[in-house]
Amino acid sequence: MSRDRLRVMFLPGALSSLLILALGIWGLGLGLVMPALRGEPAHAASPVTLSVSGMTATISNGIFTIKFNSSGTGYSLVWQGKELIGPAKGFYSSINGGTGFSPTQLTVVTNTASMVDIAYISSWGELHYVVRSGVSGLYSYFLATGIGTVGEFRTLYRVDGSIFRTGYNGVETAIAFPTLSQIQSATELQDSTYQLSDGTIYTKYDAATYLMSQDLLHGVYGNSYGVWLISPSHEYNNGGPLKQDLTVHVDSSTGDAVVLNMLISAHFGTPQVTIPNGKLFGPWFVYFNNGSISDAQAQAALQQQQWPYSWLSNAAYPLTRATVSGTLRLADGRPAAGAQVTLAQPGGDVYAQGAGYIFTTVADSAGNFTLRQVRPGSYSLYAWANGGSIGDITDQYELDNVNVSATSTNLGTLTWTPVRYSTLLWQIGTADRKAAEFRLGNLPRQYGLWNQVPANLTYTIGSSTPANNWYYAQTAVGTWNVNFSLNQSYSGDAHLTVALAGMTRTAAVTVRVNGTAIGSYPAYTNDAAIYRSANQSGYYHLMVFTFPASLLKVGSNTVAFAMTSVSSGGGAMYDTIKLEVGPQVTGGGSATATPTPPPVVTQTPSPTPTATTGAACRVTYSVTSQWPGGFTASITLTNSGTTTINGWTLTFAFSAGQTITQGWNATFSQQGSQVSASSLSYNAVLSPGASSTLGFNGTWTTSNPAPTSFTLNGQSCTLA
Repeated sequence: MSRDRLRVMFLPGALSSLLILALGIWGLGLGLVMPALRGEPAHAASPVTLSVSGMTATISNGIFTIKFNSSGTGYSLVWQGKELIGPAKGFYSSINGGTGFSPTQLTVVTNTASMVDIAYISSWGELHYVVRSGVSGLYSYFLATGIGTVGEFRTLYRVDGSIFRTGYNGVETAIAFPTLSQIQSATELQDSTYQLSDGTIYTKYDAATYLMSQDLLHGVYGNSYGVWLISPSHEYNNGGPLKQDLTVHVDSSTGDAVVLNMLISAHFGTPQVTIPNGKLFGPWFVYFNNGSISDAQAQAALQQQQWPYSWLSNAAYPLTRATVSGTLRLADGRPAAGAQVTLAQPGGDVYAQGAGYIFTTVADSAGNFTLRQVRPGSYSLYAWANGGSIGDITDQYELDNVNVSATSTNLGTLTWTPVRYSTLLWQIGTADRKAAEFRLGNLPRQYGLWNQVPANLTYTIGSSTPANNWYYAQTAVGTWNVNFSLNQSYSGDAHLTVALAGMTRTAAVTVRVNGTAIGSYPAYTNDAAIYRSANQSGYYHLMVFTFPASLLKVGSNTVAFAMTSVSSGGGAMYDTIKLEVGPQVTGGGSATATPTPPPVVTQTPSPTPTATTGAACRVTYSVTSQWPGGFTASITLTNSGTTTINGWTLTFAFSAGQTITQGWNATFSQQGSQVSASSLSYNAVLSPGASSTLGFNGTWTTSNPAPTSFTLNGQSCTLA
């Protein structure tokens, strides 16, 4: 073994020990119980030991001991003297839902006092387990060498269901698991979906999340124990920024509490993936603590700061990464504010990708973007609208042949020239590839939501609103009419753009303009999104129906979406619909250019939340965890007024240079010291007396004072 490799293995462990030792001393000073960060108490960390017998192995670091059988399955985990796996199936890997990992060889890659790395090797590739001194958790990664084409590739961490009774998925903090007897006496509605005897419904699909934006941390906890999966990066997953997947659930046949690590999956419509030899998945971190969510969040932030892990020396895992930046502007002069910007492989459809690596970010209000920790390689750069000021743009931007080799690549100012037409007559919703702004689209995931959608509705341009009068999905045989008035006629072509956030169980829809059919929705592949509790997106589809503008008339007009057949739990999930006329325009306007307004009232994207008469707010701010250079904070926002708040943005300022690195239960943005946190779909509505709790991880330098004032939708809040 070379000196360089020894240095890579020893130095990070020492730094990690010093950092966690400081955290342990801080926690003890406050009288807190922090077994996870106490993973080293205030004394020297124990060395890592490895015992191998044939194809079995036992690894211990003084905090926990884990045992593996000849199948590469972790079947015993003793943490702080407590067996956490017990009768459960343990830690293992599988493909396509059932085929198990079958290793033929066990290799010891590293065996030192500071780190042990063992690899179980099969025809699929190498499944590695890594234990480090002073660290209360297990690292793992997988190097593919022959796994081939799969619809699902995952690792699972199944622990004793009698201990772990609650799940956390990064969005919901307390997902209550039914007992095995409750499930066995329930009515099965579909796969992994049960109606319990009290009428409530339990399904693992309710706990799904968007991996790249919501899944830094998920896990199970209970009885003063916690097992958490921390994914500092999702660069190796398939599907890109719109990929959703499962996180935690209780097994319906064994009662095991299950923490899932979905590496590749066909859930929510993503296709099968052919995994190339040499692709490295991970590393990810399975963390053990006393069940504290805030401690797990702090540990997740710490792991994210350490990415890429310097202790891993593998040719398939480059430690030298790049920053790719640039500015994206539309041809009409507008900045691509809030656009989703993604580096992936050529081919156009990021959602269908998974063979390579994917990196994504969101542009700021000026269209500036920065992608960090990018692996060297050749990529295509994609961008699409995320609502807001460019919510009328349904086209996708693509720049091919982006070669990333240096540590910093600046692409300069890029011009995006989407297809647009001179006159926008109306638009329902906003282009962001999600249905969150529509009725029921802002609710938590839940089975059966489609049954609340009416078969027939009328949406009137100028008076109806997306949140109240257009539903997230059209799910029943019937007709949805869009009524609007014009006071002039048009010549040439008209263009009706229908962007679907998803299509579940092929729904037949015919589109008519004033009674004349102009086209039908194609028979898209079932993405299973609607009946698997998704109410914001599945597989995105874009359709443009071009028809003679002479079909439009002066006076009243109707565009009808007639659904003639659909299976239960199926339907068309909507992103946005817009109607344009006039010649195509390709930009060249000023920075404030907008589509030419028609001679009627038009529907525009949802406005920014504003203060409402009778509204008042109260804020409670607390630092729930702090360590050298970092902290976790919690904010409870309460509507203390008499008026319902529908959509909110909370603003405040730091006074000592603190920076937010990751947030949850709100969309956080920061410009200098100024911070804004905007509501998500599921917590946008706050009735009088209602509260929403949001939080974030951040960094600090010399001090960490709390903000002294908060403003909600432009109105000052009372600080509790």
